[in-house]
This record gives sequence, C-alpha cells and structure tokens, in this order.
Amino acid sequence: MTRMNRTGVHRVVAAEGVSNFGSMLSRLAIPWLAAIALQASAAQMALLLVADVLAGTLGALLLGAWVDRRGKRAVMLLADTARAALLLLLAWAAWKGWVSFALLVLAAAATGVLTMAFEMARSAWIAQAVQTADLARTNARLSMVGSLSETAAFASGGWLYQGLGATWSLALDGCSYLVSALCLRGVPEIAPARQAGSTPGHDPAAPANWRAALRQMLIESRQGLRVVAQHPGLRALAMIEALGALAFALTGTVYTLFATRDLGLPTSQLGMVAAMGGLGAVLGAAVAPALGRAWGPGRTMALGLLAFAVGLACIPMAQGAGWVALAWLAAHQVVGDAGHTLHDVHDRTLRQTAVEPALLARADAGVRTAGQLALLAGAGLGAVLGTAWGFRPVLWLAAACGLAASAVAALRLAERRDMVPRVAD
Repeated sequence: MTRMNRTGVHRVVAAEGVSNFGSMLSRLAIPWLAAIALQASAAQMALLLVADVLAGTLGALLLGAWVDRRGKRAVMLLADTARAALLLLLAWAAWKGWVSFALLVLAAAATGVLTMAFEMARSAWIAQAVQTADLARTNARLSMVGSLSETAAFASGGWLYQGLGATWSLALDGCSYLVSALCLRGVPEIAPARQAGSTPGHDPAAPANWRAALRQMLIESRQGLRVVAQHPGLRALAMIEALGALAFALTGTVYTLFATRDLGLPTSQLGMVAAMGGLGAVLGAAVAPALGRAWGPGRTMALGLLAFAVGLACIPMAQGAGWVALAWLAAHQVVGDAGHTLHDVHDRTLRQTAVEPALLARADAGVRTAGQLALLAGAGLGAVLGTAWGFRPVLWLAAACGLAASAVAALRLAERRDMVPRVAD
C-alpha cells in the first residue's frame, strides 16, 4: 500500500466513525422528535422505522451500479453533504415549528438511502485501495471505530436531546456529517473500474431521459442480484445476512418490552448494559485478523456467529429485576457483539474480494438487499409473535436464527481458508 493510500485509509476510517455517529444520532433524534414533539402513535412510529429500512432496501437494490460507475470518494462526499443539508434543514423546520410527521418520514427515508450509498461507496473504496492481504486488518479497524461511535451515540444521544432540545440536537447531528466530509479531504480518488467485456470510452451511464434511466437502473439492479445468485460464496453470505438481520429484527422488536415489562428493569440500568456492547465489539475486532489467518475466514465467521447466537440466548435466560438479570443482558452485549464483529470483519472482506472491481457495489448491494428484506419481515414477525406467544419465545427464536447463520457459515464457507477469488459476471 502506498503512503497516499495509507493516509487515505486513515481518513476513511475517521470518516466512517464520524458518519456512523451521525447515522445513529439520526435514528434516535428523528423518532424522539416524532414521539415527544408530535405525540406520534405506535403505528406512526412503526411507519418511521419502515420508511428508513425500506428506503435503505431500495437504495441498496438500485444504487449499486450507480456507485460502481462513479468515484467512491465523490459518492461518500455527496452522501455526507446531502445528509448534513437534510438534517440542518430539519433543525431549521423544528426551530420554526414547521415539522410534520410526513416531513419526518421523508427525512428518515432520505437518510436511509444516503447512508446506504455512503456504506457501499466506502466498502468499494477500501476494496480497491487496500491490498487483499491487508483487508481483514483494515475492516477490523472500521468495525472497531464504527462500534465505538455507535456506543458513543447511544450513550450521549438522550442527554444531547434532553439538554439541547430538538433543534440543536438535529443541528449537531447535521454538523457531524460535515466533519465526516472534512475527514475525506486528501483521500485519493480511484477511477471507476471498467467491467470486463465493456468497450473503452463507452459510457452506459447516460440514458436519454428519466424513463430510460429508471429502466437501466432496474436492469443493473437485477445484474447485482444475478452476481450473488451465481456465486456460491456470495449466496452463502446473503443467506447469513438474511438470518442475522432476522435475528436482529426479532430481538429489536421485543427486547425493550421484555426488559422493562417482564424483567422490570429501569432504563438507566439498561443504558449502562447497552454501553457494554462497545467493549465486546472492540474485543471481536482485535482478534479477528489473527483468527482469520489461523483458521481461515469461513471458520472464523462460523465461530463469530456462534458467539452471536450464544449472546442472543443470554437475553431470555434473564429472570427478575436483580443483578443476575443484568449480568445475563450484559453477557449478551459483550459475547454477542464480539461474535458479530468477528463475523462482520471477514464478511466485509469476502464481499470485497468476491467479484471484479467494476461489480463491487452491485454485489454488495445484492447481499445487503437480502438483509434489508429480512429486517422488514422480522419486524412484522416479531410484532405478531410477540403478541401471540409473549416476548421470551421470540427471543429464543432470534437465537435460533443466529445459530442457523453459524451453521451456514460452517457448512458453506469453513473449508475456504483463503479469500474468495474474484470472478467476472
């Protein structure tokens, strides 16, 4: 890796941390604004979540080819500045008293699309700027920084909103994206890779009108899905992504209700427990590169997903409102987040090395789409089953999904001790 690329990686890692902090604040501040200022109903709160996830799903499906054909640094800068402008405008609307629920839905959807574009561009930039042998270590740093910034956002978000109010907390959120954009100054741009078999000088990205542009996006989104369907390693990653997302959605739907209603734990203690996840993520990221070299990425992913499933199983083991229950929930955060990060590092690396550079974002989008769709399905399933069965059985089902993901990694990826080779579409 050249000195310029090393500097660029440092800056991209810093931008990832700041951008992720802003993303997590947005996902706290917008729902809080709806719940506190607009007195939104439960159905409206669910619609906010669906808008975010569904927009991210469509973004992953439709924007992959667009990201592939453009400079990745340029896409990251565009996503950051657009998110900053969006949040600052929302802060101004809150200050003027012009915020409506429809505006919050649009803001949640727009941030979902822009965040997906940033993440796909960042992953593709790393894949093209970093040598294959260094990818696992670089992705471990990204996971560690992202997890720490997420923990900081969750730990400080409530205090920021309570102390600053909606207007200034949203303005701070918007400024965080400007800081992320500043981190990208000096990052070298990498020219978009040309797909094998394409004609030099031919740019298929200039359709005659918007209908042709939409038609082209749909055709190329199917190409991304076809890349995933035809590649055994990517198919396995998509299955794991879907099972992991299903586990997250089932847990997220009932966790707070289980902890506060069934266990009777106060939110202050739950906030302290949630902060333990950052410790687990740091541990997972620290050991991921060494385990990957020793065991191979597939076996390491299977181990990480097994720890993820064990962490999920700790939640329904909790009983009562005492320190034992808190210890089970803390074990979920430490063990589960460590395992998920261990998997995530090598999952990113395998996606980045599975296809030729010109198809990186499309392949990544195909895998992400499987997870986003499973997230939507899991949220609805968790609500239905939580009402019919109670919260504890849904949490056991989430742990079973995590165990199934580990089994897929063990059966489909464990024998692959090297990186998945690049293949053309």
